[in-house]
Amino acid sequence: MEALLSRSGRVIHRSRNMVIAASIASILVSVILISQGNEFDDGNSPPTSIESGRALELVNDELPIVSTNSVSYIFTHESMEWDHPEFEKEVRESLKGLETVSLDVLVISLAYDNPDDPGHLARHVSIDKHRVAVFVEFNGSEDEIAKELGKIKDAVDSDQMEVLVTGSLIIDTDFDRMLKDDQIRAEIIGIPLSLIILLFVFRTVVASMLPMAVALCMFPMATGLSYFISSWFSMTQYSVSMITLIGLAVSIDYSLFMISRFREELGKGQDVEGAIATMMDTAGRAILFSGATVAVGLCSLFYFTATHMPSMGMGAFLAVIGALIYSLTLLPALLSLIGHGIDRLRVPIPWGQEEGRFWEDFSRRVMKNPVGWLVPSMGFLLLLGVPFLHVELTAGGLATLPPDLESRQAYEILEDEFPAFTASVVPLVVVFEEGQDPFSKALSSEVTEVCEGVATVEGVISVSHPLCNPSLFDTELEDWPEDLRIEWVTTVSDSVAMISVPIEYPSGSEEAERLIKDVRMFTSSSEEEVLVGSWTSYEVDMKEHLKERIPVALTFVLLVTMVLVWFQVHSVLVPIKAVFMNILSISASFGLIVVVFQDGLLAGPLNFTPQPLDLMVPPLVFGIAFGLSMDYEVLMLSRIHESWLETEDNTRAVSEGLQASGRLITGAAAIMIAVFSGFIFADVMIIKSIGFALAVAVFVDATIVRAIVVPSAMRLMGRANWWSPTLSASSKVKGDA
Repeated sequence: MEALLSRSGRVIHRSRNMVIAASIASILVSVILISQGNEFDDGNSPPTSIESGRALELVNDELPIVSTNSVSYIFTHESMEWDHPEFEKEVRESLKGLETVSLDVLVISLAYDNPDDPGHLARHVSIDKHRVAVFVEFNGSEDEIAKELGKIKDAVDSDQMEVLVTGSLIIDTDFDRMLKDDQIRAEIIGIPLSLIILLFVFRTVVASMLPMAVALCMFPMATGLSYFISSWFSMTQYSVSMITLIGLAVSIDYSLFMISRFREELGKGQDVEGAIATMMDTAGRAILFSGATVAVGLCSLFYFTATHMPSMGMGAFLAVIGALIYSLTLLPALLSLIGHGIDRLRVPIPWGQEEGRFWEDFSRRVMKNPVGWLVPSMGFLLLLGVPFLHVELTAGGLATLPPDLESRQAYEILEDEFPAFTASVVPLVVVFEEGQDPFSKALSSEVTEVCEGVATVEGVISVSHPLCNPSLFDTELEDWPEDLRIEWVTTVSDSVAMISVPIEYPSGSEEAERLIKDVRMFTSSSEEEVLVGSWTSYEVDMKEHLKERIPVALTFVLLVTMVLVWFQVHSVLVPIKAVFMNILSISASFGLIVVVFQDGLLAGPLNFTPQPLDLMVPPLVFGIAFGLSMDYEVLMLSRIHESWLETEDNTRAVSEGLQASGRLITGAAAIMIAVFSGFIFADVMIIKSIGFALAVAVFVDATIVRAIVVPSAMRLMGRANWWSPTLSASSKVKGDA
């Protein structure tokens, strides 16, 4: 009886016009979904499922004024000092441009407001006295200020001085803009390179354009679905980047394997319908298993709920689903329509006519001396992975942005050159019970105990807020000093209050992490609900979360992947070997990203600051790279297994399998590397490092692992490669050992 995929290929052939029409309709639906907009969460902020994220969400939702309403302008003159009359005059004249901004200005804090106060000057005047910082607070929500951000940045200008602008919202906006630019840049680099590689693989224009058609259909479908589900599943702007990163690569790769098998079957004399049926039963089955293995790796990301990895995993998962759907429906329909025309418009490519002879000859050479090839190769891969033993991890921060970005430069100037500028602030968010009166002396007395305890923590500069002063509540709010009234109105709502605690340590440092843990000792013991926010708090939460969940996720991926490979090749040892080899290639990529991004090997050419890796990078790279590496392993093993079933000769099966898949896997790997390389030139550090790590993992897997480790290991295992408890005891295995 004909297999299901084979029968579906025949159905698609006979109903090709309907399948093509349905595909076009699905794209139109996707466009409609995209036009409805999305409800993406802020990928720059901690997830709301953890304490630090919930604290930030409450502040943004409940308080009229948050840290994002503050914008800092830095005025610099090369020769003139801050107290020169012309310096002051130019600063004040430049600030008149703020009148063009539609938002009300609440506060403009200048050095000249209190020139006799050393503490005030230390916050507003640089050490060399040639810079002045002006802090401006606007009246408006984050969204309102974001709409006016362009005018806010351009409103203050000077012909005589350099003016730099920074602030939390400006930095976040720059981040989002660069993420979009990174995606476009990657497509501009990846798509043309992929097309060139396809021309080398297929040597005809028609065959080379079909994978692009599948990729171009996949993108709106995956993007539209990501927009649609964002209303009930936490998605971020990273999701679309992952669709481009993973979707382009797998769409083109899956199409490449399908088209190649179709052409192969036509070359054997089959008619178009028979070629499609065989293609679906062989290559179609292989990419289904391949997609399943990629999906398993991505599913591990859903387990890390205290990070944004689930949204990134979902974006990549939707991309893989889209690639599979169109590769198994639209592509066969197009091939049915084109038929023998698949070889039209030939491109004259030199030295490309021998189908895979290099890989067959090379694999036989390796298998003649398997130990001599295997041991050095494995030693080399292990050596590449050694640098990962001294990896440092952090939750990222300002240093992940390009060093030449204005908002980053200005912020670092404030940190480095203004003695009293407090870059690190830990918000304590007091959550009121339903019906609780915020203006209550009893509440203030309870909060005061927390304030006094937190003030004793090493590294805390001060703890100051009206709620930390119960005596204030003996008088009416109208009778309070003006600065305290403003602080109350801007930091207290009916639901929450925010107490900003300046600290001595920079965000993400070990000292800051220890401080967060000490502060939580006092907040957790209070009768009131007090949440500890800040990026460092998020880092503490995430490290504990990853430490707890990585072992479970790792075990899940390895076991399920081995089961999937077993279902494909019905072997016990081959899945174990495949998983082990992939771990080697991924460990090599881990070691190299430490050398490059932490140790700074390519910091200049790639325009980044050497720093600890983002905490999300190792599990992300493992989840994605493991799936993609298994992708090649599965596609290669499918051809080896086909040859084994025909010949029952282990050595011949390996060499013929590599011969049949050699050109394709080389081309597929080159396409993936081309796509991932586009992200190496990204501005956002996490995207840059992931792109580099995936490119390295694919390169290592498609060269050292596939060409040397796999054939030598399979030669050494001999007939044991294909042992399975499902085989009957009477089964006799032929072929050499």
